[in-house]
Amino acid sequence: MRKFILSVLTVCTLFLTGCLETTQEITLNEDGSGTISNTSDLSAMIGLAKQMGGGAEIEKAAEQVVDSTVSMNEAADSIPNLTSEERLMAKKGTMKIKMNLKEEKFLVNLAFPFSKPSQIADYNKLSGKMMAETMKSQMGGGAAMPTDQMPEPSSFDDYYTVEFSNGELTKKVNKEKYAGAESDEYLKSVKQVSSMGLTMKASYIINLPRPAQKAEGKNVKLSDDKKKVTISADIDDFFADPSSLEFKIKY
Repeated sequence: MRKFILSVLTVCTLFLTGCLETTQEITLNEDGSGTISNTSDLSAMIGLAKQMGGGAEIEKAAEQVVDSTVSMNEAADSIPNLTSEERLMAKKGTMKIKMNLKEEKFLVNLAFPFSKPSQIADYNKLSGKMMAETMKSQMGGGAAMPTDQMPEPSSFDDYYTVEFSNGELTKKVNKEKYAGAESDEYLKSVKQVSSMGLTMKASYIINLPRPAQKAEGKNVKLSDDKKKVTISADIDDFFADPSSLEFKIKY
């Protein structure tokens, strides 16, 4: 079972921390505090693992079901290469794992509380680093690819800035940084996998403390009660038009 999990996550670590489909959900309170939750749906990777020769391992573990929640308060100490500040942040989080091989379902969730919106980007980056470092540490010498050859983890969010002030939340592409996105080895790997037919999609959900007065953006969708904003895009959207992930919300 452990061997199978690591073989799947090896592939995911090589391409994207939230391999295949990720959902980032932010819940804001009136005072600007809230929670950020990053869910990686790795279900499609089970089928890929079978194609890579993991079918027998899957059959052996098919009846095993995992549905657990782990506090990172103590677990964070075992994650290598975190700074002292990142380790303190990590201790505030929780990790949830749901896996049912028979039904080909595999989801990993990391959630953290924040006291102000400016911390959202830091926690998002930390989520990716925690996933990558944990996998590199556990795979060790048995990895399908030497861990020192893995590209440095990155994400779409690294190329945007998020600003919050007076009930207004804005996400804009950092044009100067985006100019170098084509050289990002991590995202280039994601794009390569996408060309093989495995769509890489990111969804962002923002739960507001009160109805939005305005919600603008190419892919922005507002719920009927105007308290939930959803933005979705894939790797091709990111490279073709980075504005696909921009938004401006006033509430």
